[in-house]
Amino acid sequence: MLLKSFKQLFSKPKIKSSAWDAAGSGRRFFHFQPELGSINNLLSQSLGHLRSRSRDMVRKNPYAANIIDTIVSNSIGIGIKPQSKARDGEFRKKVQELWLKWTDEADSSGVSDFYGLQALVCRSMIEGGECFVRLRTRKREDGLCVPLQLQVLESEHLDNK
Repeated sequence: MLLKSFKQLFSKPKIKSSAWDAAGSGRRFFHFQPELGSINNLLSQSLGHLRSRSRDMVRKNPYAANIIDTIVSNSIGIGIKPQSKARDGEFRKKVQELWLKWTDEADSSGVSDFYGLQALVCRSMIEGGECFVRLRTRKREDGLCVPLQLQVLESEHLDNK
């Protein structure tokens, strides 16, 4: 048994007829004739249906919802947290304090913080295919530490046609 494993380890690799299984031309692929064309052209015909089915599946199927939650959790976790690399320690501390204050005020709707917005964007991209983040500048009179907030817009805000 050990000798057989040793021989397999140092034997020449077998040459496959195709580098990719999906590029094969055997009987399994007889009825598989995909349409050629750009992804934009293919999606323009059925994007609305794909989106609505995806959202419906996540709403009604706990397995689908759990898959989305798992992907978001593994991609974003508790949030992507940047750190200043400024050499001046005092400046770095002030920047970090300002960042922490801003993350609490980042959501223009006031529902979430910056890290919650990251998870929302990831979830929207998986579930609906895309989303948009609008940078909303604010007036100084609004009392924000940084006069900038983010607004997440779902993909349905765009016309598919």
